This record gives sequence, structure tokens and C-alpha cells, in this order.
Amino acid sequence: MKKAVLAILASLLAINLLYSQNEDKKSVLGINSGISIPFEEFDNKTMEGYAGFAGAGANVEMDFLRYLGRFFGLSSTIGYASISFNEDAYKAEYDRILNHYGENVVNAGNYQVLKGMVGMIIKIPETMHTEVLLIFQLGIAMSVHPDILVSNSELGVINSVEKNSEWSSISNAGIKINYWLNEKYGISLNYNLNSTRPGFYDNTGLEGTFFLPIRYQNINVGIVINL
Repeated sequence: MKKAVLAILASLLAINLLYSQNEDKKSVLGINSGISIPFEEFDNKTMEGYAGFAGAGANVEMDFLRYLGRFFGLSSTIGYASISFNEDAYKAEYDRILNHYGENVVNAGNYQVLKGMVGMIIKIPETMHTEVLLIFQLGIAMSVHPDILVSNSELGVINSVEKNSEWSSISNAGIKINYWLNEKYGISLNYNLNSTRPGFYDNTGLEGTFFLPIRYQNINVGIVINL
């Protein structure tokens, strides 16, 4: 999958460089923030497979876009997301597994993802001060698994996971809509899907390490500045 994405990006870049020589070039800085929403296994609230018990969170991103022609360009992004851990859903699963024996208490932190990415833009030319950009990126991310402590009033501590982090590759696909208020400044609406699969250690687990598919979508608003 990643090889196919890289091949597509390389092909688009080659086309871009061939046909962008006579087009106006433009550099744009974007800053946006909004909500992060987990999906697929990361959003799963039952103890099956790679359930992440993740909930909604917040994120902030900074983009640098370089238009090399009317239809193509390059992009780079730095982003940070803090995604909640659903303690109530996790507690409900322990209540179910233990058949409501004793009282369970769950304390957990948040998932965190810091990413750096580069990629390509497919651009729809500006119309009525509005432009639409499709963005495809690959990069690296540091993901942080929260500390988790589960205690039972009758059994004591029944599960604990220490906070730990791991570097892994990350992919991103999204759409960005810019509305230019004037030649210098504009506002933007952003949507993107992010996917990474770090390996975390768990001293209480049978294998010691587990891989967690972290997949989340960002819905952001922000500003763009024509540099």
C-alpha cells in the first residue's frame, strides 16, 4: 500500500514539474485547529482485536504549501493531537467480564500523536476566491499510549499499563478548502484521515509488546497566509 502511494506521488510530482514552468508559483502558510475523532479499531469499545477505547480529542496543525502550477504542488505538515481514553467504556467491559463482582475504578490519561509529514497537492484552480486542495502525505509520528490503572474493590489492582511512546510511519489523506478574503489572508476548512501503527510495551501482557492501529480523523478550521 505504501509503495503504491509513493509511486503515485512520484508520478504526480514528475507531471507537475513538467507542466509548471510557466505558471505562477505561490507559497502558503496555514494554521488550523479542531476536533480529532477516532475510527475503526481505535474507536472500538469492546475488548476484541485491537480495541483502542479512544474518544474525541483536539488537535492543532501547521501546513506549508508550495504551489508549483495550476493543478499541483508540494505540502508539509506538523501536527499534534491529544485523543481521550474512554474510561467509562473500559470500566463497563471489566464490569461485564467480572460479572459485576466488586466495584471497578479506571484511571487513564490521553493518547497523544506528534507527526511530521510531506506530500503532494492536487489543486482545483481558484474560483470566486475559493480553492480546493486534495492532499496526500507520508511521514513519521511519535505516538504516546496513556497510563492505565484498573482497580477492583475486592481484587485490588487487576490491570496496569505504563505510559510509553513509539515512533512509526504515518499516512494522511485529506481535503483543504481555502477562501481568500484578500490577496494576503484567508480562512480554511480542513478534513484529513490519519493512520499509524506503533508498537507499545505492556509488562503485564503475555507478549510484552502489542501493536495498536491508531486511526483518527481531524476536522479543523484555521487561517491561511499567502507568503
